[in-house]
Amino acid sequence: MLLVIYPLITSFNLILSNLDALQKVFASELYWRALLNTFLFLVIAVPIKMILALFLSGFINAFKKYFLVKIVSVMYLLPWSIPAISSALSFRWMLNYDYGIINMFLTDIGLPKVGWLLDYQTALFSIVVFHVWKWTPLWTLMLLAARQAIPDELYEAAKVDGANISQSFVHITWPMLKQVFLTCMTLTSVWSIGEFEAIWLITLTGPNQSTNTITTLGFREVFIYGNLINGLAIYFSILPVVLVLVIFLLLLFRRRG
Repeated sequence: MLLVIYPLITSFNLILSNLDALQKVFASELYWRALLNTFLFLVIAVPIKMILALFLSGFINAFKKYFLVKIVSVMYLLPWSIPAISSALSFRWMLNYDYGIINMFLTDIGLPKVGWLLDYQTALFSIVVFHVWKWTPLWTLMLLAARQAIPDELYEAAKVDGANISQSFVHITWPMLKQVFLTCMTLTSVWSIGEFEAIWLITLTGPNQSTNTITTLGFREVFIYGNLINGLAIYFSILPVVLVLVIFLLLLFRRRG
């Protein structure tokens, strides 16, 4: 009540008392670009990391008896365990046009340098790559735990009946994994809307503020420009999407119960 409900009600009252500022925000081209970037980020990053997590969890679970896979099962968690600030800054330095290690490698093999953070498309691509690298291990861990809860007897019975790997996945793994997968996908969608470090620390919302999302644009308005009402209006504009995802998540939990 103190930390969520009261601030929401107070913010909503401030917005209602300053409708001109709300119209000004919605008339801004920068706002619509930030909204588009937010949805692009969701549509691209969320499916990629969840599909990768699904395949990685299956690989680790299938070959967990091998010593090399045991080592991999520890190392794949490293991106998630590294603090977000240090990893984002390191990623930004790697993408530097003049002295970044990636462009140095490209020039060593005879390819031209790429302005990773100097162009809108490559900058947005860099944010997505970092986000996927950073958060895929967490969801891999979740799906791996769900896979290990599936009884081995089911796979053994399917193998006796002549089922191949794809048939076992369709008829055994996916039906028992679907609920966890959808829950993880909804959670990561909610958290991805609030992604801040990857954008602010890697691209600085550049070039020319073209990689702003709702999160960074609202932060900029409130804490840099001092426009509290504008920042609140920006954040409240994405609230319906978050509420829909939260309601869907609650329905999933209720269904599991």
